[in-house]
Amino acid sequence: MDRVVIVGAGLYGLIAAKTYLQVSGAYDTPPNSDDSTDQFSDELPVSFTGTKHEIQQSSGLELLVLDSASDIGGTWAKERLYPNLFSQNSYGMYEFSDLPLSEVTPEDRDGVGRQFIAGWKINRYLRRWCEKWRLKKHIRLNWRVKHIRRLDSREWELNVVISTDSAEMRQVTVICDKLILATGLTSVPNLPKILSLIDPASKDRVLHAKDVGVWARNYLGYRPFPDEETAADHENANESKTLKHHQDEDIPLRSVVIYGGAKSAFDLVHFFATLHRKEPSLHLQGAPLNPVTVHWVIREDGIGPAWMTPPTSSSVDGKIIPSDQAASTRLLHYLDPSCDDQPTRLRVSRGSHGAVRKLSVEGSWLVRLLHGNSLGRWLTRRLWRSVDRHLEKFAQYDSDPKMQRLRPRNSVISCISPIGIANQSDLWDTIRSPHVKVYRASIEAVDAMPEGRGTKHETLQVFLNRNRRLNNIDLVVHATGYKPIVPIVFQPLSLRLDLGLSAFSKHREGLLEQDEDSHVEDDRETWVHGLKWLNIDGLTANVVRQRLSERGRRSTNRAWPISTAQPQLFSHRLFRRMISPQLVEEGDRSFAVMGVLYTSTIAVVAEVQALWVAAFLTGGFDRPSEGCKPSDDTGLRLNTLSRDRMDHIISEDVVLAKLTGNGLEVDAIHVSLDTMICSCETLD
Repeated sequence: MDRVVIVGAGLYGLIAAKTYLQVSGAYDTPPNSDDSTDQFSDELPVSFTGTKHEIQQSSGLELLVLDSASDIGGTWAKERLYPNLFSQNSYGMYEFSDLPLSEVTPEDRDGVGRQFIAGWKINRYLRRWCEKWRLKKHIRLNWRVKHIRRLDSREWELNVVISTDSAEMRQVTVICDKLILATGLTSVPNLPKILSLIDPASKDRVLHAKDVGVWARNYLGYRPFPDEETAADHENANESKTLKHHQDEDIPLRSVVIYGGAKSAFDLVHFFATLHRKEPSLHLQGAPLNPVTVHWVIREDGIGPAWMTPPTSSSVDGKIIPSDQAASTRLLHYLDPSCDDQPTRLRVSRGSHGAVRKLSVEGSWLVRLLHGNSLGRWLTRRLWRSVDRHLEKFAQYDSDPKMQRLRPRNSVISCISPIGIANQSDLWDTIRSPHVKVYRASIEAVDAMPEGRGTKHETLQVFLNRNRRLNNIDLVVHATGYKPIVPIVFQPLSLRLDLGLSAFSKHREGLLEQDEDSHVEDDRETWVHGLKWLNIDGLTANVVRQRLSERGRRSTNRAWPISTAQPQLFSHRLFRRMISPQLVEEGDRSFAVMGVLYTSTIAVVAEVQALWVAAFLTGGFDRPSEGCKPSDDTGLRLNTLSRDRMDHIISEDVVLAKLTGNGLEVDAIHVSLDTMICSCETLD
């Protein structure tokens, strides 16, 4: 019997559960037409309560999915939905291969929903998908994993805190044989270090974008699902802090500060600036009667505002398609000025005495055409300059001094500049409206206005650098993204690094200090770990630069600007971005990670990762596959792979991302399916 625990009930965690059950034969027997056992539960199965020596073992697979939220979906959980939240994926691009999204929630006939998927639709889709695969009985909601440690028996011990409907919480200990972390990259809000002087009772006036949905339910009577008004929705509406009984009553929201320049900031600026229109598609019961003044603050020393692309693009054959589909083609990869693929070349294989044994052609002719000659490279650079000009014309940055502050400082092909899709058709017109103000500044402190302090009409004052101040602010929203960190404490502290997970540290005068938000305390081992990879990355960088130079490519150091006040990030160091090289070296097949990358084809990559992880955890990469010759199968056998080779492959991922712009920091690498496969050529 294998006991498997998956931490995270988002898209990656759910597909991991279904795939592992499927591989293990759990779906070989057709279910009953009325499976009343598939319900969410708070019970811990007996098999997870002790080590194998302490409990009576049973045959078969036992699997649990744990999530700290009250709903499945991760980013798309009900509590995280807000009124104008749309995926940057169109229909057909954000669905699993066994259930089309259109069968669950059809496309809208017009508007933005005709092309891109509303957040509530993804939530509903994942619910239906879970019902199809009878996953609910495996899922435990409101179960937050606090600590993880490895037992001497090579089992995993998880300390879990369970939230209940009452104020009381209980703790349980979960023991398992296999552990999959699927917490993703959007679990820990990246809250800036800002001096807050407001009363704790007013804390809901300063929030992260993650909590805008909860705020909208409390103050605007927001219902995420347009045709589903449950008793809980009625209760939430009755408990709204300002929306009492009259839907036409004016909502006391006059001025809002949005802090950040990424895609979520654009969405929130548009949402608050158009809130007075009370669009039916937002599912609101109340809204301000007059336009809300939106103060949009973007740091000067950060990566700047995002590039926003039009919602549609032209395909090679001239068809108008959603922009995400155009960005998900292989052609875009080959058009990257720093494409690292091998150009077409003639390969000579020689025998033992030096005689020519075989001639073969390898590499890509398209890479040779676009990057293997000076004309192709010039045309590629010209193409991306024209793309920049097209996006600048789309946004009309020269139309207003305010718009100039939103012009990205780098090309769209640079990894430093984030990219989003302008889901809203009137986005730029809304930003140009007079009640939207744009500042390039940093927020230093937030305090209550003196004249209203402690009253129900209390407003805030926001202090910016250079002695600037914004008065009478009703709400501050940090659209500042997330930290690429697993929100769990590992015991001992070095276990986090042994597992290849990211960690924060702060180095000052040769010593490491503790960062309270990093979920791991720094110690000497952390710094030694960082030095080890620093040395490996240095050697790898020289090799990569030489290879790029030989192929006529350009390399630039595109690491994100890091403030000295911020802790240093030790990036994920995972082989195939899924498994720990140290555990692989030890022959340990009990731990894997999913979802620590950014890609425009999330659902496809998630399915491939889930199958890869299931094969790894069940030993599929340690034994010959049926029907394969040994020479064809060696690339998939991890037990023949040296630690040095794994470290080199991991380092190349990291370095290539920094030098070519194919990744964000290194925790967000634009990945193709080719890089997910452990091929013989790669391992040789």
